[in-house]
This record gives sequence, structure tokens and C-alpha cells, in this order.
Amino acid sequence: MKFKTINSDKSGAPYSDAVEFDNLIQFSGILGMNENGLVSGGVVAEVDQIFKNLKDNLAYYDLDFSNVVKCLVLLKSIEDYDVFNEAYLKHFSKPYPTRSCFAVRDLPKGGNVEIEFVAHK
Repeated sequence: MKFKTINSDKSGAPYSDAVEFDNLIQFSGILGMNENGLVSGGVVAEVDQIFKNLKDNLAYYDLDFSNVVKCLVLLKSIEDYDVFNEAYLKHFSKPYPTRSCFAVRDLPKGGNVEIEFVAHK
């Protein structure tokens, strides 16, 4: 098994950012954070930053968005579902990855959205 850690050490949280097993890479939940913290601008800005972070993480494995097969979306408010979908569609095209979406009470760092990804090599 191949472990990859980019941000875990910075946050001090006990997890790996990604774990590769056979032809699958499971990415931990990604928030809309850059080197300065959570980006401002709400759901759309956070989604755009999440995909910038994902792009970098996928590049480590020589992959891109077309390799993503599953997304788990956590929204702080289900009221943001339509706005989230608009932002999400800027980054994926058909055939879309499978996806689940849940509203949660709170997210780390005050985020409005967090997404976990699974990619296939």
C-alpha cells in the first residue's frame, strides 16, 4: 500500500491525504483551503479551491479529473445544493463520477463544503 501525505502534517490531524491500494486511490475529505486558510467567497469559491487541491493531488499519481470515479459531498447547508452543483459542473463532464451528497451540522475550519474522492488508475 502506498501512502501519500501533503497537508496532514500541517493540520496536525491524524490521517493520510490519500491511500493507494491496487488501482484505486482514496482521497480524504478536501476543504476549500489554500496556504492562507479557508478561501473566502462561500460555496463556489470553496468548490473551486477544492478542485485546485484535487488537481494537485491527482497529479502526484499522474491522474486527472477523468480518473475520478466516486465523490462524497458534505454540505453545511442543503440549501446550497443547487449552487454547489453549478460549481461542481465546471470541473467534471460526462460521464460523471458516482456521487453521494449529505447535509451535515458542521465542517472543520468553518467550511461550507467538503468532498472526498476516489480515483482509478
